[in-house]
Amino acid sequence: MRSKKIALNSLFISLGIAIYVLESFVPFPFPNGKWGFSNFVVLLSIVLFGAKDGLIVAIGKSFVGSLVTGHFLDVAFFMSVFGSISAAFIESAAFKVRIFGLIGVSILGSVTNNVVQTLVGSVFVGSKALFWILPYMIILGLPGAFANAYIAGKVIPRVQKNYIGIFISTQTEDSKDTVRKL
Repeated sequence: MRSKKIALNSLFISLGIAIYVLESFVPFPFPNGKWGFSNFVVLLSIVLFGAKDGLIVAIGKSFVGSLVTGHFLDVAFFMSVFGSISAAFIESAAFKVRIFGLIGVSILGSVTNNVVQTLVGSVFVGSKALFWILPYMIILGLPGAFANAYIAGKVIPRVQKNYIGIFISTQTEDSKDTVRKL
């Protein structure tokens, strides 16, 4: 069982890294923005397997993705890691309380990611001036949050239907209820 879990987390981390690297080559139309599509994999992992696995995927994709893109241990790395981890925590908590659907969970994760990234960036820069662009960053993150929720909403039922033999012992009860709400 444990090896199956490690294999699934590795698969999701690899998918997150691939999306992370690919989106680094696609220019974002506005300055200080990012697509954030790799966060879809974290959302997917949280819904299918739970908070712990979502956190593992968030950390793994941020660390290895930063290594591959050449940002390891620079300011962007720390902003990405802390933003991803905090977003995974908030998404897990929001998913657990069952108040929000996938779109609400994804938006909360996006907003949290932007707030924490701004906080980490302001610590490195030594100025609170970065918080002036926080509303702008939150608005830029909303399309990605909607897209991540939409994609997750389309993928989750198919994964559950077609790969239930793989996921049957690792799937959470919460994920079944969330998919029904979609």
